[in-house]
Amino acid sequence: MKKLFILSQALVMCLALMAEPKPLRVLVLGDDPMMASDEAAGSVGYATQLQPLFDDAVTVDVQASSTLLPNDPASLLSPAHKGDIALICKLPVESNEVTEERTITDIYLDQLLAIQQAAKKKGVKLIWLTPGCPRYYTAESEQVHRMGVYPEVVRRMCQRDGLQMIDVEALTFDWLTTVGQDSTATAFVPVVPANPKGENKAAREGNILTQAGAEQVVALIVENIRGNKRSILNKRVRQ
Repeated sequence: MKKLFILSQALVMCLALMAEPKPLRVLVLGDDPMMASDEAAGSVGYATQLQPLFDDAVTVDVQASSTLLPNDPASLLSPAHKGDIALICKLPVESNEVTEERTITDIYLDQLLAIQQAAKKKGVKLIWLTPGCPRYYTAESEQVHRMGVYPEVVRRMCQRDGLQMIDVEALTFDWLTTVGQDSTATAFVPVVPANPKGENKAAREGNILTQAGAEQVVALIVENIRGNKRSILNKRVRQ
């Protein structure tokens, strides 16, 4: 009877250990102004708000960087280790690399593919993020897309190769369009107009978030993860 009790206790402990989520580091990399905080500008990066939304075994490590060498784009993953999940945000392009034969689209695609290959070798899983859509309303109060070619390159690559992505640009654009100009003002740090006299006629752009804005963007991202059963982070989000 005593042996049976000990065995049952050991079984309970094993099952409890198996039920506990495995430790996981989520590494956030890239150069999206909405992603990282800037105390001087009074902004709060949305990536800093991710930690409480995952289970206790997940650690979110934000390492924003604008450095990406065209001849070694995989260097972006130098902080990542085997088993990490890396969220890759907007990356810069060296303008001197653009030629008539080699467009920005070509350079971006080469960089993204090199990072994807490097991640596979290191045992790092990637989730590609498009950058957040800036709050940019025309004089007619119409929200517009203003992110250039990068989001389209990310979308094309991920759709073509079946890669995981979160389309933050589309999520924030839809939110800005639905909620409207007045209601989204408190989500962004106010823009100081370069030409105050023409302020009423000019479009206004905001791409750095307040605390309220960071929480809103994170809510959009987490809702997307929770609704995607194929996401490698789906089971790590608090329900």
